[in-house]
Amino acid sequence: MRLPALLACLCLAAPALAQPKKSAFGNTKDDEEATPKKIAPAPTAGPDVALLRGLLFATEPNPLEVRTQAIEDLGLLGDARALNPLAGMIFDPNPSIWGAALRAIGAIRHPRAEEILSNIIRHPSLSEAHKLKALEYLPFQNTASAIRFIASVQRTTTLPTGVQNLGRRIMLEVPLARGGTQ
Repeated sequence: MRLPALLACLCLAAPALAQPKKSAFGNTKDDEEATPKKIAPAPTAGPDVALLRGLLFATEPNPLEVRTQAIEDLGLLGDARALNPLAGMIFDPNPSIWGAALRAIGAIRHPRAEEILSNIIRHPSLSEAHKLKALEYLPFQNTASAIRFIASVQRTTTLPTGVQNLGRRIMLEVPLARGGTQ
């Protein structure tokens, strides 16, 4: 019989206990320090949050499909701040990861993306598959310097013949290279 009475007392006393302590002398400074300050919640949407989430899902130990999708989503965001982490993913041993990183870099139109793709093609230790994919995505940068680089690729004898042949094919397909106008 005592338990219901005790619960009733606690329920009635709880609101009084939860209220901040009032000072006896009316000092408002003590009252301000006693009440907790409200902190604005962190934003849950926007380009910075999307970039951060994409980078976290791409780099954390997640299933392969999740990482691949997150990497490709970084390319769809088009945020140039993702380029350096994406460039580091080129050296991942999994072809799905480095392929997604190349697609993402190719989707971001920025001078740094063009530089990364060009450096992949020139890299001495990356595989021919890396170089072919990078060369496929380079025309999407849609710059005159990218077209000039592709033209130089087809004439560079230090590159594998597959890369040179792809450079020739791209030069035949790109309208700007055949004298077209933009």
